[in-house]
Amino acid sequence: MQVLVMTVVIVGLFAFMANTQYKQAYAKNPVTGKEGSGNLTSYFMFVFICAAILSSVAGLRYYVGTDYPGYYLNYPLYVKEWRVRIENWDEPGIGIIAKIVSWFSSDGAAFIFACAVLTVSLFVFTLAKNTNDFFFVVMLYVFTGCWSGCFNGVRQYLAAAILFAGHRLIYERKFIKFCIVVFLAASFHVTALIMLPIYFIITRKLDINKIVLIMVSGIALIYSYDIIFDLVGVIKDSDSDIGDSTYATNSIHPLRVVISLAPILMYFFLVLQKRSFSGEENFYLGFIFVFSAVTIATKNSAYLNRAGIYFTPFISLSLLHLVNKFDKSQRLIIKAVILILYAMVWIYIDASKTDWYWIFDRYEPYHNKHL
Repeated sequence: MQVLVMTVVIVGLFAFMANTQYKQAYAKNPVTGKEGSGNLTSYFMFVFICAAILSSVAGLRYYVGTDYPGYYLNYPLYVKEWRVRIENWDEPGIGIIAKIVSWFSSDGAAFIFACAVLTVSLFVFTLAKNTNDFFFVVMLYVFTGCWSGCFNGVRQYLAAAILFAGHRLIYERKFIKFCIVVFLAASFHVTALIMLPIYFIITRKLDINKIVLIMVSGIALIYSYDIIFDLVGVIKDSDSDIGDSTYATNSIHPLRVVISLAPILMYFFLVLQKRSFSGEENFYLGFIFVFSAVTIATKNSAYLNRAGIYFTPFISLSLLHLVNKFDKSQRLIIKAVILILYAMVWIYIDASKTDWYWIFDRYEPYHNKHL
């Protein structure tokens, strides 16, 4: 836990510096009264440092995350079967990355590191490009579990990172280009295909009809577990009964359900205050309803709950749009409260239960049992 908390503190300092550089780039000229030209070189330098720190910590972990041994030990197999994966279209993305890494190293640690760098960088730089408050959004990126989540679902978080990097194509309604992004993401994890129907939901105007549609769809999913498990089995060409596995039938922590509803409560509070939302704001706010519906619908299955991975990255940007609807005098305290609450949940559910080991320690006697 100490490593994770220290990482967040250090990243927070550099993210704060990034905010300072952003404000300087767009500060008003005291003589002309006009905003600056927006030279963001220094801003992205600090963003790069944040991405480098988060990537390095994630990439240099050792047996942190349930899925770690599967990727670490199967690295040679990914390299060997990369052509077969492409020919059979068996989520070939991970095989292609493994093959590229193999040109430089035969160590599974290098493969883990490459996946972490690619995943975290896509998330962090996409956040930086779509916000004027990098500190707030990158802290929420961590506290919503999106960063530490990639310690487990390596392929699925890679897919989510690719989709997040291309999410503006949804707002711009460039369906064909977005299909290409989804296709690329699905080459890492087939569940990325769920973003195709989501496209038609998100592009609709956020009104009561859209909200009802999302929530009704979520309720319908609660009573469709058997159908979904059968469908997953068909897609993965699996003979095993996924629905009978312990992972599939385990419920998620109740706090995850509660925290998914918080942004929605804030949204309705603002609606009651007669605050209006622009097209871009409505676009991002639509994701908090989808995320909440998916979380509630899959609360009784940790396996299905991983569908929420594709919507978690949008929480930070959505919350920022909500906070910006409050008066300027209130925004700072509201941001602080949000970060503290999400940080408490993250520490309680995720960080406190993480035993940290570095890859440098893998040859110590204690860790030999993992080899």
